[in-house]
Amino acid sequence: MAERCYRFRLLLTAEQVLSYYQGQVTAVVVQADNGLRVQLDLRHFRRYFQHSGLDGRFELFTDENGKFKALQKIN
Repeated sequence: MAERCYRFRLLLTAEQVLSYYQGQVTAVVVQADNGLRVQLDLRHFRRYFQHSGLDGRFELFTDENGKFKALQKIN
């Protein structure tokens, strides 16, 4: 098996981002464009958070065992 790539859109409100910083939420489940659901730790998105929340399309790269390798914003 090889590295896998999942593309998805994530939209979080400012209140949802605040819940992360308050320790109430640590992960999010997203549905990739191919229909698969993937759970991610929100800490991987910290650099993309804004005061208004988060809105963007992303690519998640995992190894052959599904372990996180990289996340990048694609728009």
